[in-house]
Amino acid sequence: MRAIRRDLENVKTAMRNLEGKRMLLEINRGRNKIDKFEGVISKLYPAIFTVTEDSGKQQSYSYNDILSRNIKIYNAK
Repeated sequence: MRAIRRDLENVKTAMRNLEGKRMLLEINRGRNKIDKFEGVISKLYPAIFTVTEDSGKQQSYSYNDILSRNIKIYNAK
């Protein structure tokens, strides 16, 4: 239990460093459906963070999605 909490805090700390930066996100939607898009990590909340896509659409994701590797975040080129 402690290791999970510590890892979650590490993810939140890493996300604080990425706030406001343009990133490439790879989202695993299941059944071999993978979405890739570029966006700005706009806001951070205690349980979720929001990403604004180039089209202006905003999506929210959980920090646990990063821990479970359903979301991968890369630097945008």
